[in-house]
Amino acid sequence: MSDDLSRYMDNELKTMLPNFKWKIVKDSKKKLVELFLTFSVKADESVQVQDMLGKNNKPGNVQLEDVICFYDPAYSHVKPQNYLASFSMDSFAGIDKGYVDAILRKLNYTTKKGEVELNEFLNNDFTDSFTLTWQNKNLENMVDTMKKARRYSEEKLMFDPDGEESFFEKLKKDDTDDGVERI
Repeated sequence: MSDDLSRYMDNELKTMLPNFKWKIVKDSKKKLVELFLTFSVKADESVQVQDMLGKNNKPGNVQLEDVICFYDPAYSHVKPQNYLASFSMDSFAGIDKGYVDAILRKLNYTTKKGEVELNEFLNNDFTDSFTLTWQNKNLENMVDTMKKARRYSEEKLMFDPDGEESFFEKLKKDDTDDGVERI
């Protein structure tokens, strides 16, 4: 039995005790799952950091927010540059559970590293910007390591459109009633 991608990520993140706060948003029409993440670091009261939208941080705290995305390119027109990382999937065939596990582990590592780098940024007067970085090569290495250790699950996680019936499911129901709607 395959599990729903967003529900699986939600459960895994709860048990993983991640380094960040998160929220999962699913768009059934675009066949898209976005994982919004945020973490913050303590900063000197005098430190002022401005985000891309021109909003300043609260005194004593700098918060970083970013998003990763799982999408079906047949339905979604995602611009990868708008995300920390984006992963294409087939919403009908699913995505390997092992691949999602590797992504979540890599995300947790990336945010831990990001906290350290954000603290360094706040203490460096010569750096003018900070961005969280995602390394696809590291993700590929993690997937390879998981496969070699036989800890990579090829079980599929599906995109569940919140109980929406597909066109074919509706046709099957019509066949059971001989194409006649019963009142």
